[in-house]
Formats: sequence, structure tokens, C-alpha cells
Amino acid sequence: MNAQKIFSRLALICAVMSFTACKEDSPTPPDEAPKGAGDFSIPNGNVTIAGTLDLPSTPGPYPVMVFIPGSGTETREADRPVREVLLPQGVALFTYDKRGLGQSTGAYQNVNLQNSAQLIPERASDVLAIVNFLATHQDINPKQIFLWGTSQGGWVAPLVANQSDKVAFIICVNGGGSSVGIEGYYDDLADNASLTIEQLTAMLANYAGAHGYDPTVALQALNVPALWVYGGMDRSNPTFYDIAQIEKIKQERSKDFTVLLFPNMNHDLIDVTTGQFDPQFFPQIFAWGQSKLVK
Repeated sequence: MNAQKIFSRLALICAVMSFTACKEDSPTPPDEAPKGAGDFSIPNGNVTIAGTLDLPSTPGPYPVMVFIPGSGTETREADRPVREVLLPQGVALFTYDKRGLGQSTGAYQNVNLQNSAQLIPERASDVLAIVNFLATHQDINPKQIFLWGTSQGGWVAPLVANQSDKVAFIICVNGGGSSVGIEGYYDDLADNASLTIEQLTAMLANYAGAHGYDPTVALQALNVPALWVYGGMDRSNPTFYDIAQIEKIKQERSKDFTVLLFPNMNHDLIDVTTGQFDPQFFPQIFAWGQSKLVK
């Protein structure tokens, strides 16, 4: 998902949104705690994750969104345009270079069927280190840290939330409900442009291959509110298979899960009938997020 291309168009949309932070009392941080916007290097074992914190111009402390990127080798600069949407709403943004990319150390690897069971948890550990860092930051409300996982990041966000009591809620966009094997199979099938979304989804019942990383256990254990946002015209991720898995776990485990479907949206958040970004995308998500921050 090309976040820079998408979010750079959204400054005008901000005027119709409202994401009012709940100004709860937060613990007074020690004097040596980090403060201010800027670039930070966060250690995680033998690697260092490099990231940038953008802060609103209004008084803090602020809620903060950690943006978890999808697949690909883009660095944090591709994701930072999200600040055009968040900062006017009084919400801080943390973006980062994935392990082995940009200024983050370590070795970068593409996630695939064979290595996903190791790499997805590894990427979650990097985000967990970011969450722990932000919880000590003087300008951040430690009770209002939330995660936005896009595409592949939808597998990462629940794992982080399950390992931390500092995550208020998660938002997963166009990903996170199916295994790596199922997602890859769907993506391959979708290369046949003559197949409809309905046909592609039905063909998943025939999948008999390996699954690699499977989010089922993580979703069953998830105890924070979660919003899944999907496009009904996504030919990269199996929207309707994902939704069925999420709804099943929601019913069986009484989870605070919400699914938001944009029927004409593709994987890049574009309405295929208009070729434009849906102006209701962020207002609906922020309305949900505001309700979770206030509680």
C-alpha cells in the first residue's frame, strides 16, 4: 500500500473529522524521560529501530498512533504523510523504518510462506519496543497508545497488543484475518482478472497447502478493542474470508471486534467506481477510535 500517495491527498478531509483526545491524568514522567518531536533510536535486543515522532501543535500529553507498515521496502518517509490527517486532530504519530531498512539496523527479509512464523513475531517485537518507548515519553499519554497495521501490519498489531498492557486498541486495514498461505493463494488466484471477488473467495475452500503464520491464536487471545477495515474489491487480500474468520472468533470468544467494510474499495483504499479516495474512510474510523479512547 503506497501510503505517501494516499495520505498526501487528505489534508482537506481533516476539516470534517473529529478525533478529540480524552485528557485523562497521566503519570508524571521522570525528568530524564524522552520528550519532544523528532527522530529516535529504540533498542530491541541486538538491533536498533529508527523512527520519527510527530506531535500536534496543541498542548499535550497526546494520544499516539504507531503506524505499522505493510510489505515492501519503503522507509518511514512513505508513511509520514499520515501526520496531515492525525496532527490536526490532536493525535501524535510514530513512524519507523522496518528492521534492516533506512536507519534501522539488522537484516531485512521479505515475509514469505516459509519464514513468516518467525518474521511476523520478530516484527511485532520491534513494535513492542516502540510502544514501551512511547509509554515513557513526556508528551505522550501512556493510556492512549494505539496501533494502525496496514496489510501485513494487520498480522503484527494483535501480537503486539497481546504482549503489552500499554496498547489501548488496534486498527487493521486490509489484512490480518487469514494465514500467510491463504493470503498468498488468493493473491496468486487474483492474477486471473476474469475471476470475480466472489469466485476468488469461494476457491479458498480448496486450499490444501501450508499456512505459515496463522493469526487465529493471536486473535483468540486478543483482549483490546479491535477494528478491521476492509475493501470489498481487494484483489490482494481475501476480504470476505478474513471477515468470516474475525466474526467467528468474535462470536465464540465474545470479543470487542468491529468490522468496517467499504464495498467498492480496493487494497490501495481507492473506490474502484470513482477512482477516488472515499471521504468517509477516516471519519468512520476516527469515530470508532474516539469512543475507545474516551472509555
